[in-house]
Amino acid sequence: MIFKVFLTKSGKANFTCPECGHIRQMDVTKFKKMDREVKLKCTCKCQNVFSVILERRRHIRKKVHLPGELLMGKQKYPININDISKVGLKIHTKDVLDLDVEDKIILEFILDDTDNSKVSKEVIVKKINQTQIGGKFSSKDHYDKLGTYLLFHFD
Repeated sequence: MIFKVFLTKSGKANFTCPECGHIRQMDVTKFKKMDREVKLKCTCKCQNVFSVILERRRHIRKKVHLPGELLMGKQKYPININDISKVGLKIHTKDVLDLDVEDKIILEFILDDTDNSKVSKEVIVKKINQTQIGGKFSSKDHYDKLGTYLLFHFD
């Protein structure tokens, strides 16, 4: 099993052995700016070997499957939100869309909460890879159903 380890603001991470519970803190600043996922193999003083993934995000992302639509002008395109956090999300579109990085789009989607709440958010496109789009919410303040969802629906 691979465990996630979160970085502190000072660039350190606490590695906890799943066997004995021993905690070892290490400086991992050299991995902070890497563009790819960082997996490390750790050996505890009890000789247990375990793998970790360094989580460098400031905000936890949740994997979801939320249906919705992307609005560009008067056009609507079906989407599925694959993951979401307080600051952004990753969506999948059926077709490749004519979008550029820094474009502003509107997303309307349905949360998987008990009310199936409908949310509408302005998003700034940050990454595009064919039908995968990474976006950042225009506002970090979520005073609607999304705010409640982000507070209470993360495992």
